Amino acid sequence: MSFFGPIHSQYIFKRPAILLMLLCMLFNSFSGPAAADTTASFLVGRGMSDITGPSYGIPIWGFGRADQLAEGIHIRQQSRAFVVAQSAEPNKRVVFVSADLGSIEHHITLAVIEKLQQQYGDIYSIKNVILSATHTHAGPSGYWHSRSDLGLDGGFYPDHFNAIVSGIVKSINLAHNDLNVGSVFLAKEHLSNAGVNRSVIAYLQNPQRERNKYPRNTPTEMTLLKFMHGSENIGMINWYALHPTAMNFNNHLISGDHKGYASLQMESQRNSSNQGKKPFVAAFAQSDPGDVSPNTNLNNTGPGSTDVQTTKIMGERQLALAQKLFDQANIPLNGSIETRQVYVDLSDYQVTDEFTAAGPQTTCPSAYGYSFAGGSSEDGGGHFLFEEGMTKQSYFLDLLIGWLTKVPKWTAAVKECQSPKPILFETGSGEPPLQSQIRSITIARIGSLVIIALPVEVTTMAGRRLRMAIMDQLGNWAKHIVIAGYSNGYAGYVTTPEEYSIQQYEGGHTLHGRWTLAAYLQITSRLAKALETNTAVNSDSIYDDWRGKSSEKSLSRGDKTSLPEGLHYGSPKAQNKTQYRPGDLVIANFWSTNPTENYPEVDNYLLVEKQTSNGWQAVATDGSWETTISWHLNKKSFVATAQWQTSPMIASGTYRLTHLHSDAIISEHSVESQTIYID
Repeated sequence: MSFFGPIHSQYIFKRPAILLMLLCMLFNSFSGPAAADTTASFLVGRGMSDITGPSYGIPIWGFGRADQLAEGIHIRQQSRAFVVAQSAEPNKRVVFVSADLGSIEHHITLAVIEKLQQQYGDIYSIKNVILSATHTHAGPSGYWHSRSDLGLDGGFYPDHFNAIVSGIVKSINLAHNDLNVGSVFLAKEHLSNAGVNRSVIAYLQNPQRERNKYPRNTPTEMTLLKFMHGSENIGMINWYALHPTAMNFNNHLISGDHKGYASLQMESQRNSSNQGKKPFVAAFAQSDPGDVSPNTNLNNTGPGSTDVQTTKIMGERQLALAQKLFDQANIPLNGSIETRQVYVDLSDYQVTDEFTAAGPQTTCPSAYGYSFAGGSSEDGGGHFLFEEGMTKQSYFLDLLIGWLTKVPKWTAAVKECQSPKPILFETGSGEPPLQSQIRSITIARIGSLVIIALPVEVTTMAGRRLRMAIMDQLGNWAKHIVIAGYSNGYAGYVTTPEEYSIQQYEGGHTLHGRWTLAAYLQITSRLAKALETNTAVNSDSIYDDWRGKSSEKSLSRGDKTSLPEGLHYGSPKAQNKTQYRPGDLVIANFWSTNPTENYPEVDNYLLVEKQTSNGWQAVATDGSWETTISWHLNKKSFVATAQWQTSPMIASGTYRLTHLHSDAIISEHSVESQTIYID
C-alpha cells in the first residue's frame, strides 16, 4: 500500500499552544468485563527519567512572549515510558512515552531511536516508538532545529536537545530492563468538569445533526491502562484531552502543569508504600484537546484564583478519576500487538471525495494565519494587532510583518490554497521550506485498544470524525480507541473544514489548509485498513532530517558574577525568621550561580530535611509540589530563593533547607540554611 503524502509563535506572539502534536499506540483483544484475568499475554515494563530544562534565562515554550523567561523550578519535567511486548513473540512490541514537554520535535524521535538501536538493534524503530508530549506551556524552549536565523522559533540549544533525548532514552532503557511477564487492564469513564470549549463559535459551525449526537462540546472520556507484574501494580497511562495552559503567561517557573501535578501526586501516593521496589510510574498523557481549555472563566483564569490553584484543581480532578479507574480496571487486553507507521508529505497531498465530501482536493504548503498571531483570547490572547476571526489580507500588516521579521512574502498560489486564511507566515513552499512538510503518523494495537499517534493538536469534532473513520476500518476486535496527540512531531492544529472557514485561533494554526482533517482521515483510515488486513505499508516520503544544519546557540553566556566581599557561593543570606507554625511559608535565600551555565549537571537544587534521632531525613526536593526555587540577580550576584509551603498538619520539629548547585570553579556542593523550627 502506498501513501503520499515548525516555526512556532513562541518568540513573537503570546498565544499558548503550538508545538507538537501526536501520540500513538495500540492494544489488542477484548475479553469482557469479567474479574481480572490472570492470564498474562504480554511482557510489560515501565521507567521514568528527568528531562527538566534549563531553569534560568531561557524563553518559556508556548505563549510566545519575549518577557516570559524561565526563572526557576516548581515541579520537574519527566519522561515516563512503557514497553509492551507479546510474550510469545517479544519482537512484536510498542513503546509509549509521555514527556512533560510542549512538543516532540521529530528530530527528538529520530535521535532517541538511533540511540536505542545502538543498544538493542532494530527491535525499536520509527514503526513502534511513540513519543508524546503532554504539551505543557511551562517548560523551557530551544530544542527545535531552526531552519533560519530569523529567530522566529527561538533558536536551537544543542545542550537542551541532547538532555531531552538522553532523558527519554534512559526512561525507555529502564522500561526495557523492567520487561517481565505481566498484564494490562483497561477502564474508562467520562470526566465532564475539567475543561471547557474555548472556541465555541467555531464548534457551532459544524452541522447541527452532527452536534446533536454528542451531549457536550468537549471530549470528556478518560481511558486508562493499568500495568501489572503478577499481583504487583507497576504503573498506569491515561489519556484525557485538556490543554496544559493553567500555568499562564505570567508564570516563570518550570512545571508540568495539571498533568505533571496529577502524575506527581499519584506516584508519590503509590510509592510511599513501595519500599524496596521499583517506582510506580503514572503517565497522564495528552489526547485531542485542540479547543479545550482548563481556564473555565474563558479569560485566562479560573476555576482557581491563581494559575497555581487552577493547575492543582484541574490536576486533582483528573487524579481522582484516574485513581478510581485504576482500582476498577478489569478489562484485560489480550492478543496481538501490531503497528503501522507512514511518512506523508502534506504540502500537496491528494485527498479523495470519500474524505472531503467536496470532490478531490489537495492540502497546502504550510502557512500560519493572522488569527494564529491573535491567539486564543480565552487562554490569554496574542499580539494586539491581530485577533481571532480575521479572514482578509491586510497590506499594512503584511508590510509591518515583513519589516519586523524579514520573512519572505506569501505567494499567491499558497494564499489561494489556504483560503480564507490571510497569510501571516508562509513556511512550506521554500527550498528548503522553513519547516518540514513531512509528517509521521502511527496506528498501534494492543489487544482491543487502538492508539492513533498524531503530530497535531486535534479539535473536539475533528477528533470525533477521526475515531469514527478509523473504527469503521477495523474488525470487532477493536473495542477502544484513543488519540495520542503531540506525538513524534509537531504540525500545528487540525480543525474541521467548517471550523476552518471562520479562522479562529485553531483555524489560523491549521497549517495545511482547509483539507488538513480530510488528509488525516484518509491517511489514518488506510493505516487502519492495513492493520486490519495485515498488509504492509510503505512511505513515499523520506523525512528531511535537519540535524547538523541548524545554527546553534550556547546555554552558557560566560556570565562573570561576583559576590559581596567575604562571602562564597552557597552562603545563606541573613534570615529574619527561623520560627514557623504549621501551614507557614518558609523562605531561605542563598548566594548562588546561574543554574543554566552548567546545565544539566545538577538534578536537584533544593532539599528540605527534618532532624530525627537517625540524623537528617529528606522531606521534599525541588521537584515537590510544595516547594519552589528561583533565581534573580542582585546587582552582579545571583541569589537563589527557596520556598517551602508547609502543611497545616506538619509535625513539629527542627528542619533545614539545603541549596545544591554547581559553578565553573567549584564542583557541585551544598550549603545548609539556618536551623528552622516549626511548632
